[in-house]
Amino acid sequence: MRIAPLFPALIVLAACSGEQPADNKSAAPASPAANAATPATSAGPAAAPDPLADYLPTPGRHAARAMALAPPAEAVALRDRMAAAILRNRTWYETYAAQHPQGELPWHANLGIGEADYRRYLALTRQIGLGERGRVTLTVTRRSDGGLALGADGAAAALDGLILYPDRGRVETPLGRLGTRAATGNDAPESPLGRWQGIRWSNEGTGAPRQLSLSAGRRADGERLLYYNYGPSDAETVILLYPAGPAR
Repeated sequence: MRIAPLFPALIVLAACSGEQPADNKSAAPASPAANAATPATSAGPAAAPDPLADYLPTPGRHAARAMALAPPAEAVALRDRMAAAILRNRTWYETYAAQHPQGELPWHANLGIGEADYRRYLALTRQIGLGERGRVTLTVTRRSDGGLALGADGAAAALDGLILYPDRGRVETPLGRLGTRAATGNDAPESPLGRWQGIRWSNEGTGAPRQLSLSAGRRADGERLLYYNYGPSDAETVILLYPAGPAR
């Protein structure tokens, strides 16, 4: 969900305004750099670099940190009230979110809390911290069909079995396909993850009973992240941070 009825969405959505377009457009590919030292002898144009390469994990084993959001108790209570209201009126919510594709959603009575409580809730989301749950190993394997198969243990075990197909614009999960791709990120340095940019796959618009999403990105300090939301509770979320260097 795009506003913050559920804290799994807060990192990319409620922490600042305008950070996650919901128009389902992929990130624009980077322009190929001209090589002034080499004559242009190719019969065709140079291939553009992969726009996702800076966000995706490389094949191998990565030492990673599994993280968890630490929201204020008052924000949790307000979130739970909104979550209940949205689940009762999900069709309305999806339409309303589509009408406001960028930034924080305006308050609406159907969100289940008053306008003052909503403003308070948005303010509280900016106080969310991030704590470490444990050290884990992220394993990435290049499949023969071009997919990147993820394996993980410990607090990140829910990532095990996900397969990223960057060239096909989708992710396969044990719970279903994520076929909607959009640019994502956050420009607010005070957000839990600070400034970061990336790509997000989801099953939004499919009518699936469970909303799923996976984000892959790069923080301002160069650290990489994976953010997997596979259910409505805080326990059904994986936030993984790992170094940008080559895998082991």
